[in-house]
Amino acid sequence: MMEPEAGPDELPSADEQPLEEEWRERLRAVRSVTERRTLAGMARELGKLPGDAARAALEASAALAGVSLRASMEFLRAAPEAARVLKTEELRAWGEMGRRVTLADVETGVSFFAAGVAELREVPAVVRPLIFHVATRQMTLSTSIALETFRRAPEIARAVADADALRSVYEVAIEVARRSARHSADFLQATPPIASRLREYSANGTDDAPPLMHAALRLAEAFAVRAGGLAADVWAALPGAIGGLSAVATLELLRHAESFLERGGAAAYHALLVGGEVLRLAPEAFAEWAGLMHSVAAKSNAGLVALARTGPAFFQAMGGRTVGRARTIEMMRRVVAAAREVAEVDVEAAILCFRSAPAALRTTTIEQFEGWVRAGLASDRPGGGRARRSYYALETRQSNDALRGTIESGLTLEEVAQTLRLYVEALTGRVVEVAPLAAVPDEARINDGRTIHLPSVVAEFADDGLNFRLYKVLAAHAAGQIEFGTHERGGADLGAAYTSLAGLYAPENVDARDAFALGGYINDLAKSEQALAPDEEARREAHARRTLPTEGDYGAVLAVFPQPGLARRIFGTLENGRIDCRLRRAYRGLGRDLDLVRTHLREHRPRIAALPVTLVPFELLFQITLCGGALDDARAFYGQIVSELEGIVADYLAPAGASVADTLMATGRVYSLFQSVVPEMQQHEMQPEPEAEAGDESDMGQGETDAAPEPPHTEQNPPPPPPDARELFNAWASTESITGDIDDLFGAERWAHAESPEQDLEPGEAAFNYDEWDRELSDMRVGWCRVIEKRVRRGDRSFVELTRSRHRGAISSIRHQFQLMKPENLKRVMNELDGEDYDLSAVIDYVADRRAARAGGVHQPSERLYMKRLRRERDVAVAFLLDQSSSTARTIGRHPLQPYTYPGRRIIEVEKEGLVLMSEALEAVGDVYAIYGFT
Repeated sequence: MMEPEAGPDELPSADEQPLEEEWRERLRAVRSVTERRTLAGMARELGKLPGDAARAALEASAALAGVSLRASMEFLRAAPEAARVLKTEELRAWGEMGRRVTLADVETGVSFFAAGVAELREVPAVVRPLIFHVATRQMTLSTSIALETFRRAPEIARAVADADALRSVYEVAIEVARRSARHSADFLQATPPIASRLREYSANGTDDAPPLMHAALRLAEAFAVRAGGLAADVWAALPGAIGGLSAVATLELLRHAESFLERGGAAAYHALLVGGEVLRLAPEAFAEWAGLMHSVAAKSNAGLVALARTGPAFFQAMGGRTVGRARTIEMMRRVVAAAREVAEVDVEAAILCFRSAPAALRTTTIEQFEGWVRAGLASDRPGGGRARRSYYALETRQSNDALRGTIESGLTLEEVAQTLRLYVEALTGRVVEVAPLAAVPDEARINDGRTIHLPSVVAEFADDGLNFRLYKVLAAHAAGQIEFGTHERGGADLGAAYTSLAGLYAPENVDARDAFALGGYINDLAKSEQALAPDEEARREAHARRTLPTEGDYGAVLAVFPQPGLARRIFGTLENGRIDCRLRRAYRGLGRDLDLVRTHLREHRPRIAALPVTLVPFELLFQITLCGGALDDARAFYGQIVSELEGIVADYLAPAGASVADTLMATGRVYSLFQSVVPEMQQHEMQPEPEAEAGDESDMGQGETDAAPEPPHTEQNPPPPPPDARELFNAWASTESITGDIDDLFGAERWAHAESPEQDLEPGEAAFNYDEWDRELSDMRVGWCRVIEKRVRRGDRSFVELTRSRHRGAISSIRHQFQLMKPENLKRVMNELDGEDYDLSAVIDYVADRRAARAGGVHQPSERLYMKRLRRERDVAVAFLLDQSSSTARTIGRHPLQPYTYPGRRIIEVEKEGLVLMSEALEAVGDVYAIYGFT
């Protein structure tokens, strides 16, 4: 029996006649009986809804029908269920959103309605309108972005949990969407990780997560209002910025970043990122650092960004010192204060002063550094601000001399460089250069075998004689690196070490080792795999084996470690130990100096319990390799670790023929050991020190948590000691660069610090660094010019022959003129019958022979008693310096006063012709000459 068409009682809103008429019109427009029945069924379902909801559904359905009947019917099918979740306006917004999706793609629109809105039950009711608001704004850019935002809403609601915070999240997203729909989606995508990170504070037993979330949202809202899409970048970077910080430190960081928003979004963004790094590295100095940033920001936004980028490198470099935590923090504060003082005069100079501090403090105390800073402000040198910036960048000779001039004691490298160079040449049999550590880029400190780098000043002893002996030991170690193969490339042993360590730390092998830690995995036969045949296993292993790159050195081997920086630090100490052992065997006479340094190092080691836990492993390794063994307190605290390290040193470094490959294998052993002993050392760190007494303070610091500033230096409280001698040995292996990027500077000085990659030398080439005079500064820039000397290939002689034929007449004339030039030197001709002067030797022989002839009456003396001076000897050497720069490729135009010019010819061709003419003339008179070119 055929079902009748929908009657008046089946209409969704029988009380409103226009709606009833609209519904009847739609039913009449449908020709298919099946579709009319479907619509009638939907009408019954809509009739169960409140009138305003039913009307909203019908209006949305009508709008959809104009785009796609399928989408309209799918909407009506889902509308009753959706109306139980959404309010009337939300239902209308959902329909409008689906209509826009359908306009872009019908299938996507149908799928959108078919998915429904059941998951929105997890979203608080106050937040749902905001979701549709954000999605609607995003529709103008991309329907896919809007759909992604809509579908992610339940996930974000679960992650945030707090309704007020969730509402704030979407309000910020709406603000961001006003300027960038893409960034608003990125902002929402970054919300769950932030919520997860903040929940960790609650997991740690504190109730700081909600306040922190609201503080973070206030910061994001401020960014959204002032900087638009940058808020999404800040929001995404926030988990990394606050990682490892306490709740108090996190709130301080958020307030710190917000205070810079008035300077612009980029300034606040960098303040947030760098502030988190500083709070992790040196929270005790954060207030001073923030003050310096505000001082710089008041004068220059670009300066603020440059300073922010410089900050982490400075605190990392200073944090690696071994003078104790409290002393290090005091030095950081004083450096920041000095830079702030310079910033009142010149922002760029302050940044350069800040960057130069770690390098300067390698050879001076903090008091001497402060004196150098004040001298730079007090001096009135030509060049103005440019000269001041070069001074604080340690680029000029006056600046370096001023820094060295503040050193009240110690032996400088300049005084002994020539002696040490000859000493190293005698040891190695090679010509080497001696350069100060602070005068070369950090990346060049790991020597290449041609230059050894030593500290600018050694002041470990009060006597210069003892300081010179320490210099000798350091130079001998550098020579030992050359003699005993530290810089070996591509050897068989080095290749074997590379293959072994690369296989050990390959990701697939790490995963295989981790599998043994999964309980029940190996014993569960259902999850196991069939073993490979031995031949197949060997074939796969050979295929996967990595080999050392061509001409690879120890740096290539260290790069395979998961943490190359840690491996490099371990390798530097172990290699120093190997070189020390080899030197003692090869040069017995050096033993007294080596023993002197060893004794000095042992006497000045810090108490092991006073060191931060992160420095303990390296201190133990240093004591065992270069101090003759671990001290008693270190052995008592960490006996097992000391025993393991001593075994590694004995196995790999002590043998007579130990090579750099052995050091690398030992590095792998120590690397694994350091990773495994950290929990044990943390337990020792937590235990109270049994022998500690009240008032007993170590000069090497009081641990990581000691943030109290030290009292001013008086006679009872002397200034801090110079850097530990350990740094003198390990500086060659330091790879931490504090130079920053080209973007770290700005303004007129930016070009001066743009370091292009250093050109690699080819076989037969040599590079030389020269100081260069700066006329504007009236000073020499130290090591400013790098000259590479190379021999050019022999060219084609066709140009020479063509020039000779073209200028045959000119060549003849020039030759004649040169031949007329009198030689500068006179050649003496002896034993002449006449001449300008007597030959004294011939006269003496004549007198002696004449007397002998009188006595014997036989021999007649020669009368060739004279000497002539002939102008036959030339002592002239000529050097031509040819400009081969790109400007010489330009052509010559005709000059009205020089009709002999040849327009259209290149400048370089005219230069080459001139050289041909001059060489012909010089060869005619026999003078030696050479031609040099520069580009």
